[in-house]
Amino acid sequence: MSTVFDSLMGLFTDLANKINGIGSLTQVLGLGIVGSLLIPWGAGAVEFPDGRVAFDLPPYFNDASTPYPTVFYPDPIYYFVLSLSPQAGEPLQRVVIKPLTNQEAIYFVPERTQAFGKQPPGRQFSLGAVTVNPDTYDVTINFQPPIPPGEVVTLALSPNRNPALDGVYQFGITAFPVGGDQAIGQDIGTARLTFYRGGDSR
Repeated sequence: MSTVFDSLMGLFTDLANKINGIGSLTQVLGLGIVGSLLIPWGAGAVEFPDGRVAFDLPPYFNDASTPYPTVFYPDPIYYFVLSLSPQAGEPLQRVVIKPLTNQEAIYFVPERTQAFGKQPPGRQFSLGAVTVNPDTYDVTINFQPPIPPGEVVTLALSPNRNPALDGVYQFGITAFPVGGDQAIGQDIGTARLTFYRGGDSR
């Protein structure tokens, strides 16, 4: 990889010398040219020069739903459905579900989290660590083993209860490929769940 990178750096040096008013590679780098450089890695995945890894095509967020939309409903289940492209380039290592600006905090119970192929009760995926940030209530779901490209994944999360206030609640969905600390999280959509007062669901 170093040989490829050295060759590309040489091309950028030549480019810098040909641009009027830009006499150094440092100035070209300042324009962000190298910032957009991606080096192919594996079967379609991409790796940045600094070693960071990203999906070639990130997962697609399909839908979020709950069969229990009444406020205060105890131990409900929320479903979040993701599709992994066959051209993703890397398996899905983890997903972070982040509550956005909502009327009330929703705390998910990590031990209740499950993952299925397509719709439950389909094939179940094995999970690694599932954690909840006590300050932001973000949920981080690790897959063990990672989920390969081409799969449809339904995440089933459960809080202690539905919120007391009705309305629309939103969650940001971020997906990470295999790559550990070098994996780049990509925002793949916003989930919306609507909660109603008793007798008002529709």
